[in-house]
Amino acid sequence: MKIVAAIIIGIVVGAGALIMLGPSIPMSPFGRPQAEVRPPAIPPLTTAEPGGTAPGGNPALTAGEAPIVVYEAVSPAVVNINTIGQGRDVLGRTFQQQGTGSGFIIDLEGHIVTNQHVVTGASRLDITLADGSSYVGTVVASDNANDLALVKLQAPDDKLHQLTVVRLGDSRNLKVGQTVVAIGNPFGLERSESLGIISSLGRTRPGIEQRLITNMIQTDAAINPGNSGGPLLNLQGEVIGINEQIEVSSGTVSGSGGNVGVGFAIPVNTLKRFLPDLMAAREPKHAWLGIAGRPLSPSTAEDLKIPGQRGVLLVSVSSNGPAAQGGLRGSARNDTSGDIITELDAHPVRSVEDIAAYIDQKDPGDNVKVTYVRGGQSQSADVTLGTWDNSAVTVR
Repeated sequence: MKIVAAIIIGIVVGAGALIMLGPSIPMSPFGRPQAEVRPPAIPPLTTAEPGGTAPGGNPALTAGEAPIVVYEAVSPAVVNINTIGQGRDVLGRTFQQQGTGSGFIIDLEGHIVTNQHVVTGASRLDITLADGSSYVGTVVASDNANDLALVKLQAPDDKLHQLTVVRLGDSRNLKVGQTVVAIGNPFGLERSESLGIISSLGRTRPGIEQRLITNMIQTDAAINPGNSGGPLLNLQGEVIGINEQIEVSSGTVSGSGGNVGVGFAIPVNTLKRFLPDLMAAREPKHAWLGIAGRPLSPSTAEDLKIPGQRGVLLVSVSSNGPAAQGGLRGSARNDTSGDIITELDAHPVRSVEDIAAYIDQKDPGDNVKVTYVRGGQSQSADVTLGTWDNSAVTVR
């Protein structure tokens, strides 16, 4: 499905990647227990006037002090990832390409979370720690659908036991306007911090594969090339998101622009859901409906007499996919002859994003009741969801 946007989407890639790594990134869009986690020592945080106290008698931090404490506690857990790989130009000639990104350490075994697009195509990963030491890293597993990757630091045991690790927070109860901090390596400038707020929640964005990433966090904290894979943090120093992409001004080559105050992070609960698979070196499996569609315009909805003038017109249905097996049909031509999905399990559908967000909550093999309109008549079908793979040309 072609996704039309007024603003070009920029996947946040490394500074070196701006020239060479970009072309290699496709732009269409638990399990083993975790090792013991040693969280950074961040005191209980209450915004107050200087000299106040927080619950428990601890000195309260002012709003200006909080980002300082977060940075001092968490930045030692943020790493710089430098990649080397082979690229191919338009004439088919190979060349060496380099890129840089960010990541953060999650346990004392040296596991690091980053974006999948940071490490894709790399034949070598060099991980630089906060103390300046550098070690080789290896990719354990990737979640292509959500642009997440787990990397293992190849360092001696005594070094691993000295690591600072992050705390993974909870992205369920975030609020628009909440202050957040981003730490990463923009343009190769290691462990830089930027401050901002959560601008919006529940955003759905095209990923690097033919699939939408749902429930993303929008922030105005400065995110630039090289920040990819770095943590977005609350003022308690907990990771609430993984910085993933930015928007660049219309007319700017995707991936070549800087921050314009619109950045997006993958919510940490998405990572936590699929971390057991990644730790076990498995690629997570995602539910798949097998459709591509577009929202109805008000005039089309009126012409087709769609209840509530809402729904998603099916442009295409994957042959032998779950939706096709359930009897749904796409448009034979570029017209309005396809079925129109109006509900999933009695939940109203107004947009493709609604479908993507709902299917993302499901697992392969789950059943979904799809209500749709065909020929002016409302019908329903029970559809058993399949397993998505990145060769699928449908977004859900």
